[in-house]
Amino acid sequence: MEWREKVIKEVFGGDVERFEQMYQIMADEARSKTVSWEDLNRSATVLPDLIQKGKTAIEYYLGYLPDESITIRFEPFLRSLIQQKDEGIIYSEYTKLAEEHIRLIRNEDVKHNLMDDYDQELYESYQSGFQPWGAAAKQRIIDMLGYAPELKHSLVAEMWLRTILARDTIKLPEEMSPVDYKVLALIRYREILLSQGKEAADNWPLLNCDPLVRASFYGPPDK
Repeated sequence: MEWREKVIKEVFGGDVERFEQMYQIMADEARSKTVSWEDLNRSATVLPDLIQKGKTAIEYYLGYLPDESITIRFEPFLRSLIQQKDEGIIYSEYTKLAEEHIRLIRNEDVKHNLMDDYDQELYESYQSGFQPWGAAAKQRIIDMLGYAPELKHSLVAEMWLRTILARDTIKLPEEMSPVDYKVLALIRYREILLSQGKEAADNWPLLNCDPLVRASFYGPPDK
């Protein structure tokens, strides 16, 4: 049995139409990750010795490292900040500047999730797609946040987490993982977007600095 038929049978219960819908969503996401030659060249030639430090900084503040198609345009400037910090040109300003710049990466990574509400087809896919892992995905999110988010905030994040849990090659640890941080980024950004607007969401603290998330993981923030 070829891959397509196997997935349709075992994951989508033989429903070809639902498989095609989900496949189209994944194909659209893949096309959005095309990297331009200009961005690739700039990333390869600007302070290449600081590539790893730049990626480490992104992962520290976000909790995960987005796809390179997302980060590549922002990494050269971040490396320049790191160089200036290492050379003592900037010091106390570095954290604020790095956070502001990495927020741009976070905002770029979630921009596919800005609609006022999800369409009915997506809600139907949520009810039927990857169902064996639905309860586990929902509970993992509740354990991380300390509450159950509204579905209009978490639907895409939950569906993505289900696909991760369904993979035989990936086993998430009990503690927070990069996958979990990306899930939380999708949910928290959308919560702020729908309650306070895009400007507030774009400027909302990164997960490592978000008071609500820090309270969930580390106890209440210091007053």
